[in-house]
Amino acid sequence: MVESKSLNTTSAAPPPTSFLGYLRSFGPGIVIALSWVGTGDLIDNSVAGGNYGYGLLWVLPLSLVFRFLFVNSLAKYPLYNVQNDSSIVRGFARTHPVFGWLMLISFVLYTHLLLAFSFSGVGVALHGLFGGLPPFWWSVIGAISVFAVTFRGAYGVLENTFKVVLAVMVGAFVVGVVMVGINWPELVRGFAFELPPQSGLFDSSLVASSLVLATLGSMANLFYPQFLREKGWVTPAYRRVQQYDLLFGSFVVLFLGVCVWALGAEVLSTGEGVDEASDIAGALGTAIGPIGTYLFYLGLLGAAWTTVAGSLFALSKMSVEALHTVRPGRRERVGDDPREDGFYKVMVVWGLAAIVWSLPAAPGFVVLVVISHVLTSPFLLIIVVGLIAMLNKRRIMGEHVNTWKENLVLVIVALLVCAAAVQGFAQVLGF
Repeated sequence: MVESKSLNTTSAAPPPTSFLGYLRSFGPGIVIALSWVGTGDLIDNSVAGGNYGYGLLWVLPLSLVFRFLFVNSLAKYPLYNVQNDSSIVRGFARTHPVFGWLMLISFVLYTHLLLAFSFSGVGVALHGLFGGLPPFWWSVIGAISVFAVTFRGAYGVLENTFKVVLAVMVGAFVVGVVMVGINWPELVRGFAFELPPQSGLFDSSLVASSLVLATLGSMANLFYPQFLREKGWVTPAYRRVQQYDLLFGSFVVLFLGVCVWALGAEVLSTGEGVDEASDIAGALGTAIGPIGTYLFYLGLLGAAWTTVAGSLFALSKMSVEALHTVRPGRRERVGDDPREDGFYKVMVVWGLAAIVWSLPAAPGFVVLVVISHVLTSPFLLIIVVGLIAMLNKRRIMGEHVNTWKENLVLVIVALLVCAAAVQGFAQVLGF
């Protein structure tokens, strides 16, 4: 049984033809941007800015360039494949059946791993904003709100919610940066390819490795084709708006990342290092008054909550798709809509269960963020290898197989991830 591209969660509007039409059409790029800009990006960028000033800033735009090229390659499958698939997960399975199992295992593990430190961020942010309850119980409240948004799997609700959150986050960080101010000459010098000496909990090379993995997105890169499917952009006619949409989302990631980095560099470069989210909030409060603390926690809440909601939404649906590739009879029984399979709800609950990592005895917030990004590198390598194979098969992509330039980009991405993974594991294990 082959899935028809007409079987999408959302009926797509016609491709836009004007500038305003493009702006109104943007959606998957916003959702993916806020799914990417999670606690990992905020804390990694703050750690780098606070401990090293602008010395590692070059890692951010460089990684985002490759991230755009990588995810733009991922977007080719739902738009151009000749198998009439709108699900990239099935494309990987068409490349080789083993990818179905690898994707299923990866999605299940990554759902819990990603949400482990993201829920911690939700709890830390809500506790910083409102106090009263311990962070764990604030995480529980955050989990309830995520459950309400994701359990039914309605993409339109998710996209509209994320647009509101984006406006709030941009406002919070812009106000913070304006009040703190930026040392522009130091910011420009931050684009030199240097690794400053260690300051704080982590060596600069480990922080750089973590930043590479965080900005490349790890398994979160696969969310974008899923959101394209939800939006209904699954034919070549949507390629141009898809590219502009992704470019806009990438600029959102870069803008928010630089804002957070600048805040860390300007108020945290004291030589004492940064080990906890409260260090950032406290320093901002000291620098610009109580509003600084609230601005940081408001931005952290937006980043953490959208990462949890967007990731849980996408990963739960993709897990069902992966299950259907290895158990095709199951798909014949329940149909094409992942929400109709009970496994979707199981995955939502499994992801929400990661809230246990917000308990007081669990590892620290920053430790979870940095180490988790390093440990997700094997999953990303699976994606890159499978993607290269898939996009070069004419029986899958027809005349739209990769060019040598597109393959070169993917090989460079794979090498970057390998280098970051080796460096990260060596530092974490103390070699």
